[in-house]
This record gives sequence, structure tokens and C-alpha cells, in this order.
Amino acid sequence: MANLTAYLVFGNNCREAMNFYQKVFGGDLKVMTMADSPMKDQTPPEAKDLVMHAFLQAPGFALMASDGMPGQPPVNGDSVQLAIGVTSVEDAERIYQQLSAGGQVKMPLQETFWAHRYGQFADKFGINWMVSYNKPM
Repeated sequence: MANLTAYLVFGNNCREAMNFYQKVFGGDLKVMTMADSPMKDQTPPEAKDLVMHAFLQAPGFALMASDGMPGQPPVNGDSVQLAIGVTSVEDAERIYQQLSAGGQVKMPLQETFWAHRYGQFADKFGINWMVSYNKPM
């Protein structure tokens, strides 16, 4: 059985973003900086505090991330969105409110023909999200 986990690349604020996501979703966050890695001897001094790998594991949820390679800034694209499925209106409203704070709302959280609550936004780090509490099909 395969497992799919989203992997996000940030420019230099991976730790901030992953701490933010941990506050929203809970779970266990592990972070390795460039200086903590076996590659520390090849890491420029200005990159030692960058995140080489972060892993957030919560019930039903996993997210990996890094700051990418020094000198290679990431480009956020609209072709990828992270979809969070919840099991109550209250969870949809809480997660939408927390994750969208400081970001850009693309579709306000609302009832649709397929969902009790559905909304889209880019969070304050430029990551695209969908929050959905689906109706039975």
C-alpha cells in the first residue's frame, strides 16, 4: 500500500510555517537544520539555521517540508493545493479561521451542494489550502 504525504518547500521560514501548522493541527513536529545534518561540513555558515527537513505527524495528517537549497528560492504555484477533510462544521470553521489568518481568501467558507462547509485560501506563507466538510454522496 502506498502513502502520499505533501512536501512543502519554503525560502527561509520553514520552521515558522511548520510551528504554525502544528498549532492548528497538533501532532508531533520534528525539525532538522542544515547544521544538524550529516552535510553540516558542506553547509555555508549563512545556511546553518535553515531547515533541511521537517516532519509534522498528527492523527490522519502528515506534512513534510524544508527551506530548500540555499540560493534556490521556491516558487509557489497555483497548481497544488492541500485539501483538509474534517468531520464537523466546528472543525471546518476553526481550521479555516486559523489557517487563513493573514492570508488571501479565494473562496469564503460556506455551504455548497457537495459540502456542509467548503472554502479555499492561500495562507500567510503562500500555500494553497482547501477546507471541506463533505456531505454524503
